[in-house]
Amino acid sequence: MSAIAFRRIAPDESRIYRNGDHVGDVYALDDPLRKGARYFVVHLDEDPRGPCRVHDRNRIREVTEHLVLSHPLRG
Repeated sequence: MSAIAFRRIAPDESRIYRNGDHVGDVYALDDPLRKGARYFVVHLDEDPRGPCRVHDRNRIREVTEHLVLSHPLRG
């Protein structure tokens, strides 16, 4: 099983690492439809599926692990 880690590089941005290699980023954005709410965008490098939006902060790790492990070019 791969080791997924996050490293915050800015207040609204973190890097995603798999076994020490940078594989993508997570961005926190203000939700324009819900005042005071935020959502998160998980964006993996070279992923033809594109970025994934996550509304529940508690699910970021789960979603990221799924995306990394099912990555069509790196899985």
